[in-house]
Amino acid sequence: MPVSDRHREVLTAGLAELLRRAALDGWVVFTREASVDPVAPYVGAERAVARLACLFGRIDGALARVAICASYDTTPLEESGLYQRIVPYGSEGAKPHLREWLGRLQGSRIGLDASRDIPMADGLAAGMRGYLEESVGSELAGRFVSAERLVVDLVGSRSPEEVAILSEAVLRTQRIARAALVAEHVRAGRTTERELGAVMTRMTEAGGDVVEFLSINVGPTRGHSDPTDRIVAPGDVLRIDFGIRHRGLCSDIQRTAYVLAPGETAPPEAITRMWRVNRAAYRAALGALRPGATGLDVDRAARAVVEGAGYAGYPHAAGHALGTRVHEVGPILGPDWPERYGTTVHLPILEGQVFAVEPMVYGPDPRSGEPIHMGVEHDVVITADGCRLIGEDQEEIWLIDGGATR
Repeated sequence: MPVSDRHREVLTAGLAELLRRAALDGWVVFTREASVDPVAPYVGAERAVARLACLFGRIDGALARVAICASYDTTPLEESGLYQRIVPYGSEGAKPHLREWLGRLQGSRIGLDASRDIPMADGLAAGMRGYLEESVGSELAGRFVSAERLVVDLVGSRSPEEVAILSEAVLRTQRIARAALVAEHVRAGRTTERELGAVMTRMTEAGGDVVEFLSINVGPTRGHSDPTDRIVAPGDVLRIDFGIRHRGLCSDIQRTAYVLAPGETAPPEAITRMWRVNRAAYRAALGALRPGATGLDVDRAARAVVEGAGYAGYPHAAGHALGTRVHEVGPILGPDWPERYGTTVHLPILEGQVFAVEPMVYGPDPRSGEPIHMGVEHDVVITADGCRLIGEDQEEIWLIDGGATR
């Protein structure tokens, strides 16, 4: 994809601020074919064949943007409009040019795309890093640090135009969920998870979009999984986790319905209590979700509600960033579990980011005793002083008449 106008502006006019926020003096993207850095499209380097280095930082006292590439890889870089200087190499290879230009980068902290915890910021292959360190020597290599915060800031925020597209994706997803979770499509005692999934897929494709993922769960909690041949029965709590891709951006919502058994007009009290606690946890998460907070702050607010009501804490995060991927690069709204989420829960939340917010309550099914969960997940945009819900909330469990087997 060509470098967007927004990312070109950030990497030119906004480069000093981007580096400052990440506590870096410079940044190097080093990539090649077959092991392309996922950040390469944002710096015009996704079409690299041979080794290609993109350098950003101060050289001779001024901010500079330099690309070092094979002589046949220059055109895409020129067309990107990003670089003040393109340095082609021939039979001598990249090594002498890497040594020269990285040696001219000023400062003690040069960021590389190597990260323990953030996949999007971990695009530097081991062999490429070895070549880079061999090229510049141990003294300069000692200045290399992770560029993960810079990658999060560059890739994770959405432009107003992207927010508009993503909002439309969310609205379409909500409409499909509401239209599907009714007795016409959920025939108690007959419809399987897989059949309901097929209905939702047809609705999505009829709108010109594609299903990015679809999980339908009745009976015991399964986590992330495809719909099965399990039949939806009266008395089931029906949970869907569903997202579409619309014009390159993704939605991610969860909705919960209850299939009424004959004679019922509402779910059992144990289920409605789980729902009430889950709603309170969700509201607490939204109240903590604002610029400058961390994902840990948001998770703590929601988790305290769940555990304070006597339920075990949910075994995952309370949410994640959303954008060109369902799990976009950005802060994880999660607990301080270093071996699962690492540093991602400590990243600051920024205005313009979009999150899927999904704290949950887990408890026993009052009929079978099997573990089930209450799932409500909404997508929100971070504003200057908080967050804004996209589309409609689900304030009550949706009820499906399960009294007849149609």
